[in-house]
Order: sequence, then C-alpha cells, then structure tokens
Amino acid sequence: MSHRNEKTGKGINTPYDSAFKSIIKKCPRMALFLINEMFYKTGLIDEEYDGTEKIELLSQELPDLEFGDLELDQRISVCKTEKRTFHLECQSTADGTMILRMIRYDTRTALDEAIYTSSFIHVKIDDSGLVFLRSTKNTPDIMTVFLEVPQGQSISYQIPVIRMMNYSLDYIIGHRLYMLLPFLFFNYERQLEKVSNDSTLFEEIQNLYNTIMDRLRELTDSEIISAFEANTLYEALKIIFEALGKTNKAEQEVADIMGGEILEFSADKYYYAGLADGIKKGWNDGRKEGWNDGRKEGEKKLAELIGFLLADGKTDEVARAVKDKDYRDSLYEKYSIL
Repeated sequence: MSHRNEKTGKGINTPYDSAFKSIIKKCPRMALFLINEMFYKTGLIDEEYDGTEKIELLSQELPDLEFGDLELDQRISVCKTEKRTFHLECQSTADGTMILRMIRYDTRTALDEAIYTSSFIHVKIDDSGLVFLRSTKNTPDIMTVFLEVPQGQSISYQIPVIRMMNYSLDYIIGHRLYMLLPFLFFNYERQLEKVSNDSTLFEEIQNLYNTIMDRLRELTDSEIISAFEANTLYEALKIIFEALGKTNKAEQEVADIMGGEILEFSADKYYYAGLADGIKKGWNDGRKEGWNDGRKEGEKKLAELIGFLLADGKTDEVARAVKDKDYRDSLYEKYSIL
C-alpha cells in the first residue's frame, strides 16, 4: 500500500510496495499460496488453491473525491468452484489507521461494482488481507470490521494479517509462500546498522542471502517454479535489500553480502537463445539504423513475453514466438506488452 502524502493526498510508492505489486503482476499464481495462508488456513474461505486456478488481475485505481485516486496494491479474481475477489495490501510500517484505510478501499470498490435497480442494491465486499513487513507486539493477527446497520442489525468480517517477523525461510518454502522470500530481510532491519562492526552478524545475514539463492536454484531446477518467477523474486530481493541498506546506512555492507553476483536460472536458455536469433535476424534484414536502441527495446519485450509464457507453463510456445513475428506480435497484444 502506498503511503499517503498529507498535503497532496496522493499515494507515495515505496520500493517495498512496488516489489509486492510487481511480484503479483508478473507471477500471479504465487499470490494464490499467500491467499491460502491468509484465508484458507484461518478458516475464512473453504477452498485451498493449488496454483492452477484461473486468475484475473483487476484494476488497482479508484476515483475518490477527497484524495484523488486511491491506489490499491492488488485486487485478484480467482475462480475454482466459485469466483472470489481478493484485495491484498502490503504495509511497510505498523500503522494504526490501516483498518480504517482497508474498509475505505473495500467499500469504495464495492460501491463501484454494485448491482442495483431503483429499489434494490447488492454490494459485495472483497476478501481482504494485509501483509505487515514491520510490526510491533500490538500488531494484530486478525482485524475485525463491525458494521452496525439500521433495524438493529449488524454484520462483521475479518481481515487476516501476516506479520513478516513470524515467518522463517523454512516455513516460507514449506508452505509455498515464495513471494515472501524477498521480504525476509526485514527481520534483520534493526541490526543492519551494526553489521559493519559485527562479523558474526554479517556472516549470519550473508548465509541467509546465500541460502535463499540456493533455494531459488533448487526450485527452478526441480521445476517447482519457473526461471522467470525465480528471476522476478531475485530482482525484488535485490531492490528490497538495497533499499533497507540505504535506509539503515549499510549500503556497502549489503553490497558485500550480495557479492555482486549475477544469477542465471536454468530456463534462461530460452531467453538467450531467442534473443540471439532475434538479433541475428534483425541484422541480416538490414535494420542497422537504430539497431542498438531497437535491440534494447526488443530484449525487454521478448524477455517479458518469454517470462509470461514460462510462468503459464507454455514452454513449447517459446520457440514459435521467437521465430514467428506475427504470432509474437499477437502474444504481445494478448499479454499487453507495449
């Protein structure tokens, strides 16, 4: 969830918000396992998702008269035996106003999508859940919304809360909560400023980083996650860890822990093989003018397309997408790659 600028009313995205949104946008099936942890494990829904369900990412911005646009982190429609809509938020600070903001967002969405006639209105509120990257002893595990309505009636619903401080690497891997991996370093944030003078602490955080990298390799080698998903998590991890280092004046220490290593995961061969073929074809066709700019743009589009195909399990379509321009262009349109 973006932080609110009190003067302008507009949301200010942090690297952490952006990473959370990016992971769900690029790897939506990972959000299903987070939903399981939030809603199925707590008994708030009776369906457990296995990652093969049909997912639709919904619009994240809502017009608001007081503040301008309200920007939600993510709304997801999931269909298994029934269709449900989930509103997921990531909050980097323990904010006592979160429950008020959640109900504000949920009711605004519900009213926008209400079904009504001149005498009847049906308003459906999303299943909403919250990830707290930082928390305190007063941060709840469940938030409750209680609505008192006319004629002496009342209704209530719960908003489940995930606190990163409660999650270990082994638990995350064991419960397929892979999208939480990049946020594990929040559990060391308060210690980062001490890392330059504490070799034991430095080694402990470095071992966690190296273990996460090893687990990502193992997950891709065993085809539990795709190389595109692993790379998305890796990029998010770098952004988050570097931002934490900057905030805590430990930039050099974080760089030393990460070691400057550039990782490649097993299925990257699809990308590099396709990229090489595309560059060769472009050169042979005489498209030398602006080749460098075109190559960079082509790399970006092709990489994004191949990532979507791998994430969808359509590895057999990668070669065709690389070789067949018309087919590739149709996929660019299908996946909204501009």
